[in-house]
Amino acid sequence: MARILATGIVTLDHTLDVEQYPCEDDEIRALASTSQPGGNATNTARILAQFGHRVALAAVLAEDESGDRLRERLVKSGIDIDACARHPGVTPTSHILRSRASGSRTIVHHRDLPELSAADLQSIAWEEYDWLHFEGRSPETLRAVLPQVREAITDQPISLELEKRRPGLEACLEWADVLMLSRDWAEGIAARPEEAAAELARRYPGRIVTVTAGAEGAWLVQDDQRVYCAPTPGLHVVDSVGAGDTFNAGLIDALASGEPPEQALVSAVRLAERKLQQTGFEGLTKR
Repeated sequence: MARILATGIVTLDHTLDVEQYPCEDDEIRALASTSQPGGNATNTARILAQFGHRVALAAVLAEDESGDRLRERLVKSGIDIDACARHPGVTPTSHILRSRASGSRTIVHHRDLPELSAADLQSIAWEEYDWLHFEGRSPETLRAVLPQVREAITDQPISLELEKRRPGLEACLEWADVLMLSRDWAEGIAARPEEAAAELARRYPGRIVTVTAGAEGAWLVQDDQRVYCAPTPGLHVVDSVGAGDTFNAGLIDALASGEPPEQALVSAVRLAERKLQQTGFEGLTKR
């Protein structure tokens, strides 16, 4: 199995399950309440560890009690956290309202902790990893680090998740081999997901570009190769939290395991669909 480094954020997610979303000024009772590690790169790392890969995480952990608990839970999940930085501050939290009626979620995020900086990453031996995955969060850090990573490695793939548009992030795309776009990010490129994927593949020859669009399915483009994977009809959505992170993990696992891009896309979509049909990530890769 591959040695993979995921770089991004770790949060403490507090999830409340409700029968359906309340109206403004309503007072309702939750059906369940849970707390667990979250954050895009962290979720992706947890799933890759389930596949049996040797996974490390580079993220900022707060020097507080919640940060200590997150540290313990990540290690228990099989994730190497030696590359994580500890900084004074408060652990970032995401408060998630999850509807039992629709399976959708609404997230309110609070962060009062510095983002991962280039200085936090300077001691990482990039060449020791088989795959390097980056969450597209801090353009300043990525612009400084990605050229150094490219210089340090030989032919190891670099993947870059593009979920939210941030000023300066487009300057980082040239350093990645695999570009993973959300529908929202793709809308800033073209009207349709497949058009956005094709446009970025034209700008960056040789790169694998994917766009996920929920119930519309997912697209993959690499040079002249264009692949579409339709969702499974009649899918019952239980929990959509982390579905995109699951797709990313499935794509990385498939490509790192030698699957051709067109098959890797299908593997990633089907894994994300399994995630949608269950609560949380536990046991996701065992089916």
